[in-house]
Amino acid sequence: MRMLGWFAVWAIVLPGLGTLWAQEAAWEHPVGLLDAYDADESCWVGMGASGEYPIPVVPAQWLVGSPPSELSAVTIPEDHWVDLLFAGPLSNGPGDDLEFTESGKAGEQALVFLTDGADQEYVVGVVQAEDAHVQATTYISLDLPEIEVPFVPKALRLVAVDYGGSSPGFDLGYVHARILRECGPQARYPVPVSGARDVPADANLVWTPACDVSRQSLYLSDVRSLVEAADASVQYQVLPADANSVAPPELRLGATYYWRVDSADASEPNEFSPGEVWSFTVADTLPIEDFDAYDWWHNFLYLTWSTRGRGRVALEAERTYRSCRQSMAFSYYYDAVKYSEAYRRFESPQDWTRSGAALLRLWLHGERDNATEGQMYITVSDGTVEQRSIFAGDPEILTRLQWSEWRVALADFHDVNLAHVESVAMGFVWPAAQTGQFGSGTVYVDDITLHPAQCFEERRPTADLTCDCVVDYEDLEQMASTWLAESVHTVPVSEPNEPVLWYRFDGSASDSVGTAHGQLQGRPTYAPGVRGKAISLLNQGDAVTVSHAADLFDGIREAVTIAFWQKGHDSSHLNDTLCCSNYVYGVSNPAIAVHLGCWRQPGQYRWDCGAPWSFENRLAGRHQSKDEWTGPWNHWAFTKDIRVGSDERKGEMRIYLNGVLYDSKQGTDTPIEDITSFTVGSGWYGSYDGLIDDFQIYDYALSEAEAAYLASDGTGRLERSNGLPADLDDSDRVDLVDFGALGRQWLDDQMWP
Repeated sequence: MRMLGWFAVWAIVLPGLGTLWAQEAAWEHPVGLLDAYDADESCWVGMGASGEYPIPVVPAQWLVGSPPSELSAVTIPEDHWVDLLFAGPLSNGPGDDLEFTESGKAGEQALVFLTDGADQEYVVGVVQAEDAHVQATTYISLDLPEIEVPFVPKALRLVAVDYGGSSPGFDLGYVHARILRECGPQARYPVPVSGARDVPADANLVWTPACDVSRQSLYLSDVRSLVEAADASVQYQVLPADANSVAPPELRLGATYYWRVDSADASEPNEFSPGEVWSFTVADTLPIEDFDAYDWWHNFLYLTWSTRGRGRVALEAERTYRSCRQSMAFSYYYDAVKYSEAYRRFESPQDWTRSGAALLRLWLHGERDNATEGQMYITVSDGTVEQRSIFAGDPEILTRLQWSEWRVALADFHDVNLAHVESVAMGFVWPAAQTGQFGSGTVYVDDITLHPAQCFEERRPTADLTCDCVVDYEDLEQMASTWLAESVHTVPVSEPNEPVLWYRFDGSASDSVGTAHGQLQGRPTYAPGVRGKAISLLNQGDAVTVSHAADLFDGIREAVTIAFWQKGHDSSHLNDTLCCSNYVYGVSNPAIAVHLGCWRQPGQYRWDCGAPWSFENRLAGRHQSKDEWTGPWNHWAFTKDIRVGSDERKGEMRIYLNGVLYDSKQGTDTPIEDITSFTVGSGWYGSYDGLIDDFQIYDYALSEAEAAYLASDGTGRLERSNGLPADLDDSDRVDLVDFGALGRQWLDDQMWP
C-alpha cells in the first residue's frame, strides 16, 4: 500500500457524542451517499465490473456497500465530489484509519474532508494516486491527523482537484473506514442522515439502537408535531431489541418526513424513553427511462424500444443528449395514411400511482427542418385500455435546437389502470393531411420521469415570495420583514486609515501603499473592474502570492481586516478559497483563510483567523443567495480584533457584505501569528474562479461605518444586495401597494397539475 507520509496519527475528540456506552471499532464501507455533485451536469461514468470504460454508473450503487468488483470505479472529474455516510463516527485506531482505491496510476488527486453529514467539515488533506502512468490500481491508506472537531465525523467528502489520468479524474473504486459501533441512551446515527434530501422513495430507515434496549417504538409522519408528541396515529411499529432497520410504507415524492425511535430498557419494558426527531426529504423524481443503459454491442436500443408505422429509433451519443452521454433519436414520417410511433413494453407492469406521482415529463430536442404540421402524442396502456394525450403546446418545440420539457398530467390517462402500466408510446400522426401532403423529421428524447404536482416558474403567482406556488402566511411574513424598506439606503460612513497592502489590480499586482508586491502564478488576466481593471483568475494554478508576507504580517498580531471586491463566475468550481496563509495538509492549517461559495449553490462562507487554527476562531455559515458570491460585484470585509469584548468573551470576528454587517462571532481571542506566506486566489479549499478588485489588508478591525465607506466609494449610499423581492410594484419600496397586491392573490395555489 502507498502511504502518504505527511499524515500524523490522531487522537480525535468527539464533542457531542456524550457517554459512549458500548464501543466496537469495525472496518466498513459507506452505508449511504449523501451527495454526488456533478459540477457540469453531464453524468457519472466509470469502470464496470470487468474494468470496461467508460460506462454510465450510479455512484450510490458503486460506492455504497461493497463495490461491484475490484476493477469497478466511479470517475470523479475536477470539481466534482461525493459525500459518503458511515454507520457510525469515524474512529482512530492503531495504524491506518481510511483506505481508498484509485483505478489508474497517473497522479490523480482528490481533497478529503471529514464532515458531520451536513455543513460542518474539516479538510484532512490530499490523496494522490501513484504517478506511474500505467492502468493499475493504487491502494491508498491514511492515518487521520490529530484534530479536535466540534462535530461527530460521520461522513467523508472527496473532491477531485485535477485531471490526472486518461479518464479524466479521480477514479474511486471504494472507501473503507474504521468506524465506532457504539450505542448510547438513545437511538442514533440515522440513515438517511437527518436533513437528507433526494432520498429514494423506496429507502429503508436504518439506525443504531440504544444500549440495553428491550423494545423499540418507531414513529413516522410528514407532520413533525405528531412525531414530537408520539401520537398513536403515527406509531409505525413496535420493534424488538435487535431491530435496526425497517422498510417504511410508501413515501410520497417530494415530501419531508419526520421519524424517531423510542427505547425501553429491560428494567422498564413498558416505559419508552423518547428518541431524537430526525427528518429527510424524498426525491421528487421516479425514473422511467434515461436511455443510458443501451450500447452497441449487446444491449441494443431496438430490443427495448420498438416502432410502428414509419418510425425509426437509434441511439444518439455523439452530440445531442440532455444528461449523461446518450439519448434516443426518433425519426418520424407522416402523411394522409401513414404515421410513426416508438413504444416500450415493460417486462413487469409499472405502478405509476405510487408515491403520489401526478405528472409524466420527458425532454425533447428538435432539428431546424422538422415538420410541425401533424400531432405529437403520448399513449399509455394497461394491456386492456389504451389512452392518448395530444401535445397541446407550441409545435415549434420540434424545431428548437435546445432541450425543452413536455409535461403530461397523469389525469389525462384517466381510463387507464395506472397501477398496471404495461407500455408507453410516443408518436406522430397528421389526421388532417390531404393526399400528397407529408412531413418528416428527427426528434431526440431523453429523461422520461414521473413527478408529484410541482411549482413551475411560469405559473407562480407574483406575490409568491417563498417560491412554493402558494400565497400564504409565509409570504406575508417575508413582506413584513422588509416593510417600508427601500432598495437604496444611506448609512453613516467614516474614511478608514491607510491599508498596509493594496492591490488595485489595474493591469498589475503591484502594492499601491508598500513593497509587498504580488507575484503572479499561472496565467491570470485582467478585465474591467469596479474601478479600473480587476484581476481575472480562471485557469488552473492562477493566483497571486504576496512578497515579504512575513514582514507584512509581523505588525499584525491583534487585529486585521481583509477587504476586496469580488465577482465570482457561475462555473463548476465551487470550492473557492479567496485568500489563504501558509498551510501543509495534515500538518498545519492556515492562520488566515477566506472561502466563499463552497460546495453547492448558494454555498457556504468561511472566515478563519488565528494561530493555532481552531473551530473556535472560525466564523462560518451558508450564503442566503447565490448572488452573494457569483454574478454581481460584491464588497466583502473580514475583520478580527482579539482585544474587544468582555473578559469572558474576549475577541470578535465580523463579516461585512456590501457595507452591512453580515455575521459576527465573539470569543475569538486567538492571536494572529506564524504567517510566513500568503496567497490571493487559491489555498486550503482549492482555487477561486472569478474577478477580484481592490484587495486590501488593514492592521486593525474596520468599523461598520468604515466598511460602508469602502463599499459605497465614500457616499454611504448602499444598495440591498438581494433587492426587495416583496416590492411587487417595482417602486423601490415595500408599502401598502405591495400589501394590496399580496392580498388580491391570497391563498392562490398554482401547483400543477
